[in-house]
Amino acid sequence: MNKIKVYQLITSVNLGGAENVAFNIVQSNDARIEFTIVELYRSHNKYAISKRNELNQKGIQIKTLFPGPKKISLLFAPLMLFVFLVKDKPLVVHSHTDLPDFVLGLTLRLFGILRLKKPRIIRTIHNTKLWHTHNTIGKLTEAAFLNDHVIGVSLGALNAYKELRRNYRLLESSRLGIIYNGCDIPSNASLNFNFRRDKINIAFCGRFEYQKGVDILIKCIDSLKSNYSNKIDFYFIGDGSLRDDLFSLKNRQHNIFIHPPIENINNYLWAFDYVVMPSRFEGLGLISVEASYANVPVIATNVPGLNETLPHDWPLLYEPNDLSSLILLFERIVRQEFDLPLLKGSAFNFVTSRFEFKKMKDSYLQIYKQS
Repeated sequence: MNKIKVYQLITSVNLGGAENVAFNIVQSNDARIEFTIVELYRSHNKYAISKRNELNQKGIQIKTLFPGPKKISLLFAPLMLFVFLVKDKPLVVHSHTDLPDFVLGLTLRLFGILRLKKPRIIRTIHNTKLWHTHNTIGKLTEAAFLNDHVIGVSLGALNAYKELRRNYRLLESSRLGIIYNGCDIPSNASLNFNFRRDKINIAFCGRFEYQKGVDILIKCIDSLKSNYSNKIDFYFIGDGSLRDDLFSLKNRQHNIFIHPPIENINNYLWAFDYVVMPSRFEGLGLISVEASYANVPVIATNVPGLNETLPHDWPLLYEPNDLSSLILLFERIVRQEFDLPLLKGSAFNFVTSRFEFKKMKDSYLQIYKQS
């Protein structure tokens, strides 16, 4: 029996929720499907190199459309993707997020011009804000896609796709669905941080970017009164454009610790007392799910997608950009006003019922086999 060839099209082998979904899918060990990860450009940080080696050791093929910088890759990637598709003839191309969609859209136009048979397309929508800074490019991209499979990682993400199509006056696909990102129960791996156990240890894990609300968290920490801030240590694990802002914060405050991205961070979350996610928008927010699996309460913004990762009436939700509410939550945490065993139990029960790892993989595999 011939295997179903599936391309997983991602921005780069690097840290990211969309990338993790692709990595998890290709490790599904289904003998009927042959996976290839296709990245637009190559990242060279420590995490990316480690993840690439891990995937190679598992026999997963990785193709890079352009070895150089990100911006230049967008010029060459559509042509290289066209060459790979013509040569390998995958039955399915599964695209993750906006830049892969952009490249794939241009490649599909080339197929149309040359009147070649196109592969079948699956798109996973990973965010609730789509093309909000590049509206014209977004419209050009969306116009290249017709009645393909479109999967939202949350109801919020799927609604964002529908709104985008309406705004561009394009018909939405008739093949829509929601597949929540799945997680395995993490292990309790050893984390070599010198925690001060008389402190409340709170972790931010992810990209240091505006979307993730890092700037809001910085303002919040600067605004905490000393009788509260003296009892909390904040750990920032990741990297991004606001890195220098965090180091400036570290110079002002005594309770800031900054670490580069940690591979398989879900296995280390158990060591923290809380995880904080001050995001302005999220397609889902996998760290929230992973933290709940690790029995670590999540402090999060009440935004579409992210609020789907937590039980109804979760007391640690606050409205985005509401600095005073976030400050109040930290103060209440220091005053021990929350029933931690109750919070941990309700969050764990919630995520195990909605974000089961096997369910996610099986759902995607079923779509591939229908193609």
